[in-house]
Amino acid sequence: MPSSVILMNNIRIMQFKAYLLVLLLIPMLNSCFTSMHHSQQPALVKNADIDETLKITKDEIKKENISQSLGLWVLRDQVITPSQAKTISDLYLNHIDSMKVGFNIWHASWAIANLYRLGDVAVKAELEQAYQKAKIQPARIEKKGQKKIAESHINGNKIVTGFIHAGGRSYAKRHLVVPGNKKYIQSYEEYLKKEKR
Repeated sequence: MPSSVILMNNIRIMQFKAYLLVLLLIPMLNSCFTSMHHSQQPALVKNADIDETLKITKDEIKKENISQSLGLWVLRDQVITPSQAKTISDLYLNHIDSMKVGFNIWHASWAIANLYRLGDVAVKAELEQAYQKAKIQPARIEKKGQKKIAESHINGNKIVTGFIHAGGRSYAKRHLVVPGNKKYIQSYEEYLKKEKR
């Protein structure tokens, strides 16, 4: 068989493999951002227990991994009371300066920005100091790509809501307390049991 025919066959095989790869990736990429929205309503989790979730948030924020910020992040699109806003603001202000990883700075500050922007007047009053601090946090992030996305999420004209991708949904299901919805954790006690494993 001439080398030109072999070359053409190899090219066809490579093209076919690339085609198959694209066919496999499209559904995966489409599902990646199916939980991203630009308003609160589609991101609300019905019957979320914010007070119970805040107990988890208080534990998570003490960690030194990416969970440090995600306890706040899972709350960012939910409806909160002024009292809950005060607790969230205190947690944020007491921990944001000790967060060193760009991911944590971004996600904790994004949580504050969304809660502030989506909150009523009383919630905004409780979050004001935290929100002012959150707006300047992208400057602390070293990775340019992360910094750009963080800036957009925290200070952008369009609010970004939802659990965004499979990793966000998975974390939310293990840390956002939603009694009666078996997709989510049912209580702080259940969280503690799972943490001990």
